[in-house]
Amino acid sequence: MVKLSIRGRVLLLLLASVLITLMAVGGLAFYALNTTKITMLAQSEAVGQFLAESMGRKAASDAKNDLQEMTRVKAQHLSRELMMVKKDVAYMADSLQLILTSPAQYRPRKLPDTQQEPDILSETVYIHYSPELQSRGIDGNLHRQIALAGNFADVLEPLSKYYRGYRTSLYAGSRDGYFICLDIVPSEQGRASIYPSPEVRQDFIQTYDHRERFWYKLGKQTDTPAFSDIYRGAEGKLDVTCAMPYYDGNGFAGVVGISYSVDDLYRTFLADAIKQDGISFVMDSHGRVVFSSEEEGVLAARLDGTDIRQLSESEPDMAAAAQRMVAGGNDVMSVIMNGKKYYLAFAPLEGANWSFGTMIEAQTVMTPVERVKDAVLEKMTELQTTGQSTINKFICRSAILLIPILLLLIYSSGLMAGRLTRPIRQLEGGVREIAAGNFDKKLHISTGDEIEKLAVSVNSMSEDLKLYTENLAQVAAEKERSRTELEVAAQIQQDMLPGTRQPFPERQEFSIYALMEPAKDVGGDFYDFYIVQDNYLVVTIADVSGKGVPAALFMAKCQSVLKSCIMGAKSPENLGAILEKANRELCQNNEAAMFVTVLVGVLDLRNGHFTYAHCGHCPPLLQHEGCYEFLPLPKSYVLGLWERPYTQKSMELSPGDMIFLYTDGVSEAMDVDGNLFTEPRIRDTLNNLSAERQPEKLLPQMLAAIRQYAGGEDQSDDITMVGLRYDGQPVK
Repeated sequence: MVKLSIRGRVLLLLLASVLITLMAVGGLAFYALNTTKITMLAQSEAVGQFLAESMGRKAASDAKNDLQEMTRVKAQHLSRELMMVKKDVAYMADSLQLILTSPAQYRPRKLPDTQQEPDILSETVYIHYSPELQSRGIDGNLHRQIALAGNFADVLEPLSKYYRGYRTSLYAGSRDGYFICLDIVPSEQGRASIYPSPEVRQDFIQTYDHRERFWYKLGKQTDTPAFSDIYRGAEGKLDVTCAMPYYDGNGFAGVVGISYSVDDLYRTFLADAIKQDGISFVMDSHGRVVFSSEEEGVLAARLDGTDIRQLSESEPDMAAAAQRMVAGGNDVMSVIMNGKKYYLAFAPLEGANWSFGTMIEAQTVMTPVERVKDAVLEKMTELQTTGQSTINKFICRSAILLIPILLLLIYSSGLMAGRLTRPIRQLEGGVREIAAGNFDKKLHISTGDEIEKLAVSVNSMSEDLKLYTENLAQVAAEKERSRTELEVAAQIQQDMLPGTRQPFPERQEFSIYALMEPAKDVGGDFYDFYIVQDNYLVVTIADVSGKGVPAALFMAKCQSVLKSCIMGAKSPENLGAILEKANRELCQNNEAAMFVTVLVGVLDLRNGHFTYAHCGHCPPLLQHEGCYEFLPLPKSYVLGLWERPYTQKSMELSPGDMIFLYTDGVSEAMDVDGNLFTEPRIRDTLNNLSAERQPEKLLPQMLAAIRQYAGGEDQSDDITMVGLRYDGQPVK
């Protein structure tokens, strides 16, 4: 019987492939239908967007044209109103000049006096005398002139009817100090008082001098009617005045004018002209808003007279527009103000050298367009929903027809898959047993194809695994023996160092404590302290090059040589000669070129005399009077490489002084970013801990500070510290 290969058996899965093909065709059909749905939705959105953009451009263009035309018409209306005010002021000046230059044609007339009348009602022509004129007095000629000027009331009374309903003042201010005025104070209660309060009346009578007012100075400087900037009037409101001079037989006689409050001026000129939402304002030749529909914000009329042209940083669009308006431009443009987009149209006002502007928010124009877009999208969504419903019905009917075919294909494919996968299941069971550790398991599969070859490979692999496992056990045993030996070596090394728990309980002249944290099981750092000749405390701290077992062995040799040289010396304070002798012994037979940095100190317990010398080691720190500072160290060389001379230094310790010794594992401890702890940080940390006077408490706190700085980083070098405090001779 011919045995088929795996490739041949795959041909038997065609029936299953048909199933996959049907599923693929169904998937493609579903994908096509879904793509059609998505395309319909995208097209509907695109159509709506196209309509919105087209209509938006059209609406924006129409809005700009309409806004420009409306602004032009309003500007003409305002220009006519301003020209009428100018004509009224010119009429007042001509009339008063005629009265003063034709005394024979007018009879004297007395007007109500602000000093004599307890109150003056709205629309009453009255006269007021400045404080200077009141104190100086009125002579006969001036009295006749004032009586003649009283006929100016016949000019003001009929003229005031055109301004009735708005807070307005029509007046003439003489150069001699008298002031003829008619104030209009709108009120629903009839004719109101021109004084808001008795205090205002008293202040007006005692202090008001029209010759000091802004409008008087403006009118005195011009020959034709001119509008002023915004100023604060006598009643405290923001006013604008149109003023010009009048003359008598002697030349300049005074100034006539019409004053509006900014609010009433806006209502007078613009209330009938504005029929839609938006912002309208008038800007003068200095870029300042004269009056506006806005009460707050950039375009509000203010006394401070903010020049809009200077707002290039906060409102650059409005600053640029103000430049063009002040220049007399006539245009429409898009601007951004307070984060919103507006259309701004502006045109010059001929009557006052001002410019009129109107703004509408762009969103107001685009709202109808958005409604049309939403309506289009709604209709397209309805179309998409209808198409989706048709697609869903088609899918359901197709699924019903495919169910019997799918069931038959699944059943036949299951039978064939069982026959094809039987050898594979046998192979899987054998591999699982081998994985469990039965390397003697052998697979017996005779299919004549790739599965049989795979079974042979698995049998060969099990034999290799058995051999590898046996070798691995031997390696593990060797590693465990090495680890045990390192632990013993570390304990031996630790036993070579002096104990730190009350090492000299009988001596009260000092306190000493040491702490060492090896980077590996065994390290190259060591410390030592012992008493020689009963009066000298020897302290040693050293750092051998390298780490591990070689460093530990060289460390033991160094410790033994140094202690032997010091113990055999006649004077332990002669550290220079002692170190030279120790260096000669360490240099002999040092083929590995290992070396050690050392710092040795000898403390005379009788008087606190401290002698120290170093061989390339880190500088120690001395705490004196509560502050740690580095001890000076001369240039020196390490031990074990070259024969060199060594020098020593000495100092006197006071009771309570403490010396801190350390290895470079402290200064070179690194944080997570690779930054070193550094020697200056050692000094700063010790000064922060300076309140701690006991070495056995200071060193653990110092180690905690180093570990906190490292932030969990592995220790890269041995950390060794020794603290020595001199207490002095005990009191007997």
